[in-house]
Amino acid sequence: MKVPNYLDMRVLKVFILLGIMVLNNSIIYGQDSLEDAEISLSFTDENDVKTITALATDQDGLPIEELDLYFYVVRTFSLLPIGDIFNTTDENGEVFVEFPNDLPGDSEGNVIIVVKIIESDIYNDSTLEIIKNWGLPIILEDSKVEKRSLWAAAANAPISLVVIVSLMIISVWYIICYILFKLYKLSRVKPLVDD
Repeated sequence: MKVPNYLDMRVLKVFILLGIMVLNNSIIYGQDSLEDAEISLSFTDENDVKTITALATDQDGLPIEELDLYFYVVRTFSLLPIGDIFNTTDENGEVFVEFPNDLPGDSEGNVIIVVKIIESDIYNDSTLEIIKNWGLPIILEDSKVEKRSLWAAAANAPISLVVIVSLMIISVWYIICYILFKLYKLSRVKPLVDD
C-alpha cells in the first residue's frame, strides 16, 4: 500500500516548524552568548556596622553597571537573604550591603556568605562563597542538655519507665506464644473414634 504524498508533506512541515521553534528558543534563551562576570568582595567593620562591598567587573576588567547581585548567609536548611531585595551595582560596579549583627555562626562565629548572579540577561549565573568570622559564636552549655524526664524524647525517658514498658511487651509476647502453642497442641490431638 502506497502512502499519499500529502502525508509526507505534512510530516515534513511539522518537523520544519518544530525545528524553527527549537532554533528560536535556543537563540533567545541560549547561554552561549552570555559573558562571564567576576565578583570580588571586601569587608569593613567600623563602629559595629559590618559592610560587604561587592565589585562586579566584566572579562576586560571594566566595572559592570546595573547588575543585580543577591547576598545570602548559609543556614542549616537554606540560604538566608541579606541586604535589600534588589542590590544593584552603581556606575563603579559596586554595591554595599550591611551585614546583620545578630546572626549566629558556628562555635567560632564563622558564617558562610554567598553572593550570586542569577538570571541576568547579559552575564552567566555565578556564585561566590566566602567564610567570614562575623557571626555570633554558639556555645552549647551542659545545662541545656536534655535530662531524663517524662516529657523528654524517647532517648531520655526515665529508666524505670523503659523497664516497665519493656516487661509489658515481653509478657504480652509470652502470652501470645503460649496461646499459639496450646492451639497447636490441640490441633495435633486425634479425635476418639467410636466403633
